[in-house]
Amino acid sequence: MVLFEPHNDPLKILPLSLKLFASIGVSGNPADRVRLYGSYFYLCFVQFVPKLCMGYETIPQCFRSIAEGMFSFNTCVTIVLLPLRFGQFESLLQDLKRFTELVSTNEEYKQILVTLNTAIHKFTKYYFIFTNIIVVAMTCSSFAGVLYTYFLRKSNQSAVYPLIMEHRIYVLDAKRNLAHCFIHQVLILLALYILLVAFVAKAGAFCGSIRFCSTVLEIVALKIDRLSLLVSGEQYVGELREIILLHQLAIKCAKQLQGILMEILLAQFTGCVLIWCFMLYSVMISGITAEGITVMAMLTAFSTETFMFCLLGNELTLKGEQIGAAMYASNWYEQPVQIQKLIVPILQQSQQRIGISAAKFYYIDYNRYGLSLKTAYSFYLLLKDIF
Repeated sequence: MVLFEPHNDPLKILPLSLKLFASIGVSGNPADRVRLYGSYFYLCFVQFVPKLCMGYETIPQCFRSIAEGMFSFNTCVTIVLLPLRFGQFESLLQDLKRFTELVSTNEEYKQILVTLNTAIHKFTKYYFIFTNIIVVAMTCSSFAGVLYTYFLRKSNQSAVYPLIMEHRIYVLDAKRNLAHCFIHQVLILLALYILLVAFVAKAGAFCGSIRFCSTVLEIVALKIDRLSLLVSGEQYVGELREIILLHQLAIKCAKQLQGILMEILLAQFTGCVLIWCFMLYSVMISGITAEGITVMAMLTAFSTETFMFCLLGNELTLKGEQIGAAMYASNWYEQPVQIQKLIVPILQQSQQRIGISAAKFYYIDYNRYGLSLKTAYSFYLLLKDIF
């Protein structure tokens, strides 16, 4: 499978994200599930079971490991829940494809979608490269710390080596035995790469889907704005019927997307509070060391992803509101009663908020990101006072 093959079909939806998911077994093909179950087993064997069962020497190590475990768990939530709803995800992609086919007869709308798809493809590609660079930097800093500790230690002292991720792996004494340390790093590096692929595929697929739904709503609002330019009554009714069809399809896509993301975003925002809290505490205790750089890299990546969801969720809500505003501005009440009856369902739907939510607790927007930061900082201050 060629990952970065040329993007020959500019209207194809999320090709790179789907390839990344398929590489770890998340797809509609049952044969790919072998890779998925293999990923589950390896992550549990190398990451989750040791973190839960092997214990820690100090409280800072424990908090750092909890933060890393929450980061890993949050990434794994996607590859656990998405296969259960992959049929719904494929249905969303089919509806978006149908919308694309309906509006692509107009060159302007087609160009909007081509530009969008190209941007999503480039974002996923460069985000994958960027996260690879982060993992390489984490690995290099950790290995540099190991070598620095080994060569500068005194002959009568035992060295304590920094690790990429803070937990013991069964019988390996990675903190004090150099050979065990390198074996530990290699095992963790493979687990990190599985998490990296899932992390990037999640960002590309879900952020791309949200952005696509926003653009779909934007196109519907554009078509409504141009209704007033139509002089002929037949043209007006024909265009209005097409708008109604596209609007229903856009609302269906937005609701499908919300259904797919509800539990995933609940885990995202619940986990982000805990990750920020424990990672801040770990960095404040340990300082900027090789281990601290690893923690900060994870914190930066997770914070960026969470902010992207808030940014795009807010945009989706604003695009949904534009439809109602455009319809009200079209002087629909001056049209004949038969046409008004066609418009009323659009106006009624525009009164309901369109967006993405964490389960059914709250919608995702800028305010939610700020509240999450405040909550994490409050918990951090509490931990600081207790420990």
